[in-house]
Amino acid sequence: MKLAVSSATSTVVLLTALSSLSAPPSQAADHLYDPDNNDHHLSLKLRNYYQDRQLRDFSKYYYEELSDHSLRKVKTHNKQLGWGQGLEINFESAWLGSNTAAIGVDASLYGGLKLIGNKDEYGTTILKEEPLVFNEHKGLYTSKQDSYTKLGQIYLKGMAGQERMNIKGKAGWIPIEKPLLNTYYRLTPTRFQGAMAEAEVGDFEFYGAWTNRVSIYNHDKMEKFTSLKPGREGRDKKFEAIDHIYTMGGSYNHESGLGSDLAYAESESYLKLYHANLNYTFLLDDQTSLLLEGQYYKGEENGNKWKSDGKTFGGFDKDANLYNLNARLTFEMLSFMASYSQVEAKKNGALGEFDFHLAYDSGRDYDEIGFRTKRQISAFNHNGESVWQAGVSYAFDNLGLPGLSMGYTYTAGKDIEATNKPDYTDKYKEKEHNVKFGYAFQQKALKGLSVTVLYAQYEGDEELSEMKNESKKDFRYEGKTDLRVFVDYTLSVF
Repeated sequence: MKLAVSSATSTVVLLTALSSLSAPPSQAADHLYDPDNNDHHLSLKLRNYYQDRQLRDFSKYYYEELSDHSLRKVKTHNKQLGWGQGLEINFESAWLGSNTAAIGVDASLYGGLKLIGNKDEYGTTILKEEPLVFNEHKGLYTSKQDSYTKLGQIYLKGMAGQERMNIKGKAGWIPIEKPLLNTYYRLTPTRFQGAMAEAEVGDFEFYGAWTNRVSIYNHDKMEKFTSLKPGREGRDKKFEAIDHIYTMGGSYNHESGLGSDLAYAESESYLKLYHANLNYTFLLDDQTSLLLEGQYYKGEENGNKWKSDGKTFGGFDKDANLYNLNARLTFEMLSFMASYSQVEAKKNGALGEFDFHLAYDSGRDYDEIGFRTKRQISAFNHNGESVWQAGVSYAFDNLGLPGLSMGYTYTAGKDIEATNKPDYTDKYKEKEHNVKFGYAFQQKALKGLSVTVLYAQYEGDEELSEMKNESKKDFRYEGKTDLRVFVDYTLSVF
């Protein structure tokens, strides 16, 4: 934590230097917090999470080539199953200082208890998972799933300024929730070692974040980031380390309904990401609104950990582009959604994809990006892919069932193509159905309790699974199903 403490000290100095943004004490309405309600807070968050994912129309066996070029027969896993109980104990300190310049300390403790985690089946990354080991007797790969506990977030926080003109910062083991670098959540959330600062200037918001270590949601250690280039780092000691990742950006939101944001992220010697968003919400009447949105994402290789000696380790060769258009019409509790995406991500001799992962071996899910055609099973991000999506959702408040909501989305991609791959010269397609059910209990005794059910059914051409698993000869499937059920309960202790 020595690095984090140093970063925290720098953050406090920066906040103190910007304390000139503060309003005079008499302007209480402009203060960043109410001094009469400046208290410590302790809360408990429980999450019970069940996931069942299965392959359909799969081959029962595949063959992998060993170092001596012999082939080993491996039994295919058709099922991934996990069930766990998560716990977060979150402490937020009161602000120390004035109500226009102050510091504090927040801390969390995380834990995940295994309820179901069969060693003979792949897990779903809900629980802590050990590296895969080939079981000679059973003829398949197994991975032990287990419970875990760990110190969660712990950081020094600071702020200076007044309402709509301020800067806030934190340093230590922190959450980061930005468009290109995002804290991911299963039983418990991911934490980063680093520092972040955010500034608000009227309708504009700006931010910057830097990190050099990560502890993903299902693991109890703080680890180095790693690329896919072979090396001696990472949990399996098989990849080359990435020294740091940073992101910066800003957004603008006007009361007229106009919004926009720009973002940039970079991982050392690996990948650069760019993002732009422009949106406008039309208020058609008191009960009806229309959101129109355009998004652009660009990926770009950033050094010899992405590509060296003529070999590409990431999902595309030099650069990739993803264009996304969205519309949402809302009438009272009913919403209709439509989206379109187009992907350009060439990789010579392979099926390219818009690879948005700033690092890999330590976990892929902490840097998910938010284009709307990305789904529960497939990211719909393959080279050449044109993606169409339609959806509908409804909240049942007006029918006497407040807290109940349901939604359905259908997504279809076509024109997927590999680059210079002789055995795969056609254009391929995929599709996914998604259903969501949610209920937040309204009774006073059950306040903070909610249930969410997510179900996805995916179908794709067999060639897609074959190209994604080239090290596994004869490994193929035509579809997957994925059921996720989680029950969340948050209790405020004080």
